[in-house]
Amino acid sequence: MAETTESETTRVMTTPVLTTPEILEMILLHTDMRTLLTSAQRVCRDWLNLIAKSPSIQKALFFTPIKDSEWGTKEKTINPLLAESFPPIFPPKDGSRSHKFDFSDLKWTQDPSSMTRFIRKDASWRKMLVQQPPPPELGLFNLYHARGGDTAACLTIPAYKKNKPPKIKGLRMSRLFEVLLFSHQVQFSIGTIARVYWSTEEPFEFNGSYDNINAEFHRMLGQIGVVLYTRKVMQCTIGLERPVSKAERTRMEIIKAYREGGFDVDGIKEEIEASKSPMVRERGSRNGKREREWEGTPAIVEGILRR
Repeated sequence: MAETTESETTRVMTTPVLTTPEILEMILLHTDMRTLLTSAQRVCRDWLNLIAKSPSIQKALFFTPIKDSEWGTKEKTINPLLAESFPPIFPPKDGSRSHKFDFSDLKWTQDPSSMTRFIRKDASWRKMLVQQPPPPELGLFNLYHARGGDTAACLTIPAYKKNKPPKIKGLRMSRLFEVLLFSHQVQFSIGTIARVYWSTEEPFEFNGSYDNINAEFHRMLGQIGVVLYTRKVMQCTIGLERPVSKAERTRMEIIKAYREGGFDVDGIKEEIEASKSPMVRERGSRNGKREREWEGTPAIVEGILRR
């Protein structure tokens, strides 16, 4: 009688385990996101189908939203794979307050071929939720600094295109990235700043010069969870020609790659601007229900806060 080798015994023992969907799902849920998203799906068709159809795995990959406290905590979880690929957009690891957004800080923008591969329409990062549970919309806080004082426009933009509401809602990376890429408020010149703030960051003091503007910013961040903040110093630039910054050049290169990749750049720009609307205030709860209302005065409805 032929002896069974150790490798054959191991294969016989592991095969039933890896072909049992429930057990395989538990194993895959302990696999890191990058492996689960790439090499694990190439093993065989059965693994590919399991990963695509498993609700738990789809949530772990940030493709499907979780419910509040579903993962046993009330804390929001930032998508680690997106934070690795888009570090200037997500909370800084060192807690730095001067964490400005800059397209040229994205590694994949350093090489044209890498950029082309990265921004393709079927790239998996586009479909990923930015955090779990995901924000329902994106806050836009535009601060304008002038000699007469500061004003702030408080706006929101839905997590999806208004003419194409998805079955599963929540802010995905394609939406956040394209607002940064195409919104006319995001500028990279002297006297301008752009930064994405997250409610998951360590407590910080917002750098605003007016108490009511500070309060409004924190209220927006607490209500929505993620806010694109821009600051512009209003100054006379008539007759002045300034060189294009590295960040702006990189943005133009990404937009060029978008066009070459078959994206309707002009359509995306128009949809983003048309989707912006004044901030809606949450009044709290009544009979267990959260209520929302438009801001009370015409100036506030237009999104302007004054001293």
